[in-house]
Amino acid sequence: MNKNISFLQVFGILLVVLGHSPNEEGIPFLSKWIYSFHMPLFIFISGYLFYLTTKDICNVKLFDFIKKKFIRLILPYIVISSIAYLPKVFLSKFAQRSIDLSIGSYVHSLLYPWDNVIRFFWFLPTLFFIMIIVVILLKITKNKLYIVFCFSIIFSFVVLNFIDIDVLNINGIFNYMLFFCLGMMYCKYKERLNEILRKNFSVIFILVFILLTMNATTSLFDGISVSGSETGKMKEVATNVEFVTYKLFYVVIAICGIILSIILSKLYCKYNYTFLDHLDGKTFTIYLLSWFSQVFVRIVGYQILNLSMIYVVPVSFILGVYVPVMINIYVKNFILKYNKFRFLSIILGINLKR
Repeated sequence: MNKNISFLQVFGILLVVLGHSPNEEGIPFLSKWIYSFHMPLFIFISGYLFYLTTKDICNVKLFDFIKKKFIRLILPYIVISSIAYLPKVFLSKFAQRSIDLSIGSYVHSLLYPWDNVIRFFWFLPTLFFIMIIVVILLKITKNKLYIVFCFSIIFSFVVLNFIDIDVLNINGIFNYMLFFCLGMMYCKYKERLNEILRKNFSVIFILVFILLTMNATTSLFDGISVSGSETGKMKEVATNVEFVTYKLFYVVIAICGIILSIILSKLYCKYNYTFLDHLDGKTFTIYLLSWFSQVFVRIVGYQILNLSMIYVVPVSFILGVYVPVMINIYVKNFILKYNKFRFLSIILGINLKR
């Protein structure tokens, strides 16, 4: 895989784990800075890789594509959410969101991703449905990416202004499809875009860094780091014009974060750094399993031992990254050595070819 994209995947997952580590009351700047763009970055990368590996859309069989992505995204979503459900119920007194032990509660947590026992798992079904919608639109438009990009703008700025559907995170699908299409556009026109970036490297870096910092340290763009669900809440307090303006600020800030990430990837490759290379190919496992170790640290560190954030945050971050990495390495080696339990590679997001 392209080293720039590998860096973006690793950088993105480190932001996710770090964003889930600090208490927002303790480090509000860091949380707001991370949450302003880290998930749009993940969607952007997914769009880039989708376009890179699926250019001949017209010949893609829709059923086979849906089956493949269901196994890749929805199967881990269902299995790991189910595994986490009972521990979440029994530890509800320590949870930020308590849940009841019932079939209805369990089904609800799967159908409403923002109420899932692992809340940030909303990304998995959201990406799944975005991919299906994009494939269908590309087939209908005979692979005309610019038309699909226009649809994503309409979904994000117009349709989302008139709907508020949390089931299957429909709000989030319409919200994040724009970033998926931006990733596809970047893949298609990367030579031209990278040339613009190269010629204006310093100016662009300073500009995006200032905007991200302003967003994180002032109330100028307060609340911009929104999810699909929060975008729905935005409509309750805004007129149509205010919604579009607010949404435009959100998109601009997220794009700034994506551009900053691309700049960092260029620097990482330019100077032949390798300190993050050991995490390449393990980012999906980290995403799927980091919750378990981070919840353990939060309960023990914050709620039982009342330790300072200074101690809890680094431990939460390190364990959130490296416990899944160790599981990835151990399970992968076991599967390749004994050729057994290969289904675990699907559930745990392990790439046996890398």
